[in-house]
Amino acid sequence: MEETNKFALYFYAYAGALGLVFLIVTILNYYKTTEFSSNYLLPFWGFILTFSYINYLESRAGISKKIIWIKSISSIIMLLLISKVLFY
Repeated sequence: MEETNKFALYFYAYAGALGLVFLIVTILNYYKTTEFSSNYLLPFWGFILTFSYINYLESRAGISKKIIWIKSISSIIMLLLISKVLFY
């Protein structure tokens, strides 16, 4: 029972990180198709704040720091790879 609960917790942690990566790719695609405005950094600040809050919640849920760091680094790598494929 405990192993299934940990698997579900890790699965949703990675799914949340992937969702945030898709969100930032969508924002980049939006900026690619429209002109930049004076407040173009606002969605990126929202992304950073949301990502830090999710990391805080995961640490409160009992996910180890090692898993949180691995998830964060893999999210950044996924973002760079997806951006490279879609926009260059």
